Amino acid sequence: MKTLWRGNANAWECDELGHLNVKFYLAKAMEAVAHLGHEIGLGAIFQDGATATLIVREAHINFIAEARPGAPLEIRGGITSIGSGQLAADLVMHHGDESPAAGITLILEHCVPQSAKAFNWPARVLAGAKNLMIEPAPACHPRGLPAEAGSDDVSLHRADELALTEIGRGLFSPQDCDAFGYMRAEYLLGKVSDSVIHLREAFPEEWDAHSTDSVELGGALLECRIRVKRRPQAGDIFVIRSGLVDAGNNVRRLVHWVLDPVTGKPWWTMEGVAAMLDLKARRIRKIDGEALKKLRRGIRQGLSG
Repeated sequence: MKTLWRGNANAWECDELGHLNVKFYLAKAMEAVAHLGHEIGLGAIFQDGATATLIVREAHINFIAEARPGAPLEIRGGITSIGSGQLAADLVMHHGDESPAAGITLILEHCVPQSAKAFNWPARVLAGAKNLMIEPAPACHPRGLPAEAGSDDVSLHRADELALTEIGRGLFSPQDCDAFGYMRAEYLLGKVSDSVIHLREAFPEEWDAHSTDSVELGGALLECRIRVKRRPQAGDIFVIRSGLVDAGNNVRRLVHWVLDPVTGKPWWTMEGVAAMLDLKARRIRKIDGEALKKLRRGIRQGLSG
């Protein structure tokens, strides 16, 4: 694996749980993608005026060991497969002691920046990619998410039929967007992370904790899969409709649909495996008995990402 990014967990990137916010794992991964593009001969793929870029079509992330403020971090990675205008890359974020912090798999499409029209790789890129080919990284293997194709029936109308909870709504601002005017990849996680506390049926303990003076619990994302349907631009608006699909003693599985309220069409979907983190012990807190029964009453049948 080749080193593609090196830096740290800045204090301003860490959230109320005291560790690197999930959005910044993708932000740093996209910096690594810029270097990957350079290594295989694509040039400055995220620069205004570029004739080709790499667009995230799907992302899978394992959050393995939290990164606290100031922690030294490094991303190493390579290409696990490359086909007609598309490649899969495994990126592993390491702590300074070489232990993995996260495993990230990205499906990247070779596209015209403005139209997002995919086109085949030039010969020089296929040649350059040979030097970055790797076996799939164990840190990137899915752990708690089912290997399913995802739903084609994602819409505002379907969200209403399923009575999915509205957890967020807002605007894609110019600050959220890249040099081409489209939303940056880190907001695929960031917009959901900013609103997920409103999924009360999935996080009753955290919701109750916020009614007290001392919050000792927080919902922590352990794994996620994102499927991009359309690319928002500055000025577009969104609404997030979500549901709990499974719950056990240790973890709970969620699905989020990020939708365009103007057209009713999806921007992207996200499936996640989450747990309650004890903020003092820095361990997952189990749930059982009557609390688990209450949690399971909020499960939505027939929901997928």
